[in-house]
Amino acid sequence: MVKSLFIAAILLVGMWFPIRTTQVQTTNPQPANLKVTIATTGTFLGSPSSKFKVGEQIPVSITMTNPSTTPATACVSSNLYQNVPRLTKDGKDVPYINWQSYEQRSAERNQVCQRENLPQSVMIGPKEAKVTDWFVLVDSAVSTGAEAWYEQLSPGTYELTIQRRLNCCDGPMTESNKVTFEVTQ
Repeated sequence: MVKSLFIAAILLVGMWFPIRTTQVQTTNPQPANLKVTIATTGTFLGSPSSKFKVGEQIPVSITMTNPSTTPATACVSSNLYQNVPRLTKDGKDVPYINWQSYEQRSAERNQVCQRENLPQSVMIGPKEAKVTDWFVLVDSAVSTGAEAWYEQLSPGTYELTIQRRLNCCDGPMTESNKVTFEVTQ
C-alpha cells in the first residue's frame, strides 16, 4: 500500500514538474570562424615548452580565438572526433599508436560521438582567446593511463599540427598553427 502511494506521488509530481531534456546538436551547418592554436606544454596545461626528454609526457593545449565582434560557441567532445594530429620527424609522418588508429576508425564507423559522447559548448567572447581543450601527444615512460596518440619518441626535432573539428562530431576541420619541438636524451 505504501509503495503504491509512493509511486502515485512520483507520477503526480512528474505531471506538475515535467522533466525537460535538451539534445545537443551534433551538426552545425555554419561553424564559428575560430582560429585554432596549439602549444606543447612542459606540464599539464603549463607554459609552452619546446624541449622534452625521451620518456617525458608531452601534453598539448588548444586555444581557440574568436576574431569576430560577436560571441562564438565552440564544441568540446572527444579527441577521437575533434583532433587529428600530424606529427613529422625529418619530413616523414610518425605513425599513431595502433590502438588509437583502431579507436578512431571504430568511432567513425559506429558513430559513437552522436550516440554516446556528451559534448560541451564553450562560449568564446568577441576578440577573445581561450584555452578550450588539450590532449596528450605522448605519455610518459611510466604510463599515466593517458590516451596518447604516439609511442615514446626518439631523440630529434618534430613538427606538429592538428586538424580540429569545430563542430562536436562531424563537419569541416580547420588546421592549427605548426609547432616545432625537440626530444633529447
